[in-house]
Amino acid sequence: MKGFLTLATGKDLYYILAHNLLLSYRYHSKDPMPFAILCDRENAWTADFDQTIVIDNPTYSFMDKMRMTDLSPFDETIFIETDCLIYRDLNGLWDIFKESPDIGLLGCTFPKDSDYGWWKHENLGELKDKVDYKVICQGGLYYVRNYGKELPAIMETCKFIEDHYRSYHFAIFDDILEDETILCLAAAVHHIQPVTNWLNVFVYYPEGIISKANIRTGTLKAYWIRGDGRLNKKPYFVHFGTANTLSPTGGSLYYREVSRLKDNPDWRRRFKIAVFAVGRRTVNSSRFFKALANLFPKELRNKFNKVR
Repeated sequence: MKGFLTLATGKDLYYILAHNLLLSYRYHSKDPMPFAILCDRENAWTADFDQTIVIDNPTYSFMDKMRMTDLSPFDETIFIETDCLIYRDLNGLWDIFKESPDIGLLGCTFPKDSDYGWWKHENLGELKDKVDYKVICQGGLYYVRNYGKELPAIMETCKFIEDHYRSYHFAIFDDILEDETILCLAAAVHHIQPVTNWLNVFVYYPEGIISKANIRTGTLKAYWIRGDGRLNKKPYFVHFGTANTLSPTGGSLYYREVSRLKDNPDWRRRFKIAVFAVGRRTVNSSRFFKALANLFPKELRNKFNKVR
């Protein structure tokens, strides 16, 4: 069975984000698949998910994401961060990961001696001879084949990297255990390449420029700041980053889109009402239309103007 998975632990904010993610997924999915949540408690927000898996002894850190490989209720899992909103039918992602290894990443690779990347080859110790290139991924989304034969070996390597984490002197999160750096190095050790560049799949808001977004209509157009200027017209979702979801009153794009999603459940009806109101104001402010309206019975005119 295939399904989607997200994670929320600690503050209520993360549960609210997870619930917003779920609503946006179901809104844009013609045939929604099961969507589960890993969490540290059940509450009103988790009640809407298809399955709730409570984590024993959560770390309240990036490393709770690594539990997706042993706690996911699905044979194949697409994990997506809570600070995302969906703009297209996310079920289309399964085709992207159809030929994926047991761990599917979205990112890119660089030569092992490149100045780019999150580690230097000479810092890898006993892993150095096993790594032929560098991997960079975006942690907003992962694919996991939970029954895969290669998965146990990959996760064993992840555990080894975790135990020796600080000796690698990563360029990011050097002092904090982090899922992206661990999974990317493990992928390089096992000669796993990213399935595709994440730029083709979604927008990472801190590194993108969104030119147009409307979650109700599924409109999303964005540029990557460091990219080639190419406009991505059909990303699946936006990964906002937690910092851009902190203030509901700050006028942020995230909460504007959440408001559209929640507060306008029948936008077509409201659009018709707005058009009708404009027509009524036009008639009432025009002598010609007033004269024309007077040709109709008073009862009909009163009904048009909503006079009781």
